[in-house]
Amino acid sequence: MNNLKDIINANMQRIKNDLKEIPNLKNIDFIDIFPTSEEHKYNLDKEIKNISKLLKETERGNIYLLNEPITTEYGLLDMVKIRFFDETRLKWEAAADFEVDDRDVLMKRVGKDDRYSYIKRDEWDAIEFKTDNTLIYFLKPLASEVYNRKV
Repeated sequence: MNNLKDIINANMQRIKNDLKEIPNLKNIDFIDIFPTSEEHKYNLDKEIKNISKLLKETERGNIYLLNEPITTEYGLLDMVKIRFFDETRLKWEAAADFEVDDRDVLMKRVGKDDRYSYIKRDEWDAIEFKTDNTLIYFLKPLASEVYNRKV
């Protein structure tokens, strides 16, 4: 499965059960795609360049704004990062960022539930939710806010 939309849709199906325990889930905000090889990354880059514009080059991959948002069960998705190939990320095909009404509810789970962790960076912070099937982030500020994008 190499097609960008197929990867996104498969990831949405895979994380569906885990998302049921997230209170006040609003919508998807952003998604990172983890290529499974250098060739896979090349193919994803080739595909996304035809359906988007480059927003930013980062040390971990390029962020794109889709010309037409992808409809998901969790709202419209218009921002995608194609990560550089990284063997440590082969367990997951993608990591979605979601918006919630109250991040404090999730923050209370950090330290009490091993699936939740807190990540602090200079420009943002995140609550990470990780299971065998799921890698999800709840960022502050949202990627869409950082890049002035709201679908």
